[in-house]
Amino acid sequence: MEPGDRKGASPEDLIRASGRYMGYGLTWALSVLLFLGGGAWLDSKLDTGPVLMVLGAFVGAGAGFYSLYYHIIIEPKQRDDDTE
Repeated sequence: MEPGDRKGASPEDLIRASGRYMGYGLTWALSVLLFLGGGAWLDSKLDTGPVLMVLGAFVGAGAGFYSLYYHIIIEPKQRDDDTE
């Protein structure tokens, strides 16, 4: 089932798709938290203030966004190209 293709979808398909997208969102959130925590830990060890924590949050958000982009945009295109 592709995003936006709800016509004729069974409830099981909708639950499976919503679970997949909630997983993508959780991956993004955990990526941000992991890098934010790593930056905070480095800040405490290096006494640099919140600089590395903020930088870690941005790096985590970028990595999480790329993961979302890959799974929602790139992966379906590759799947479609392989079937043609």
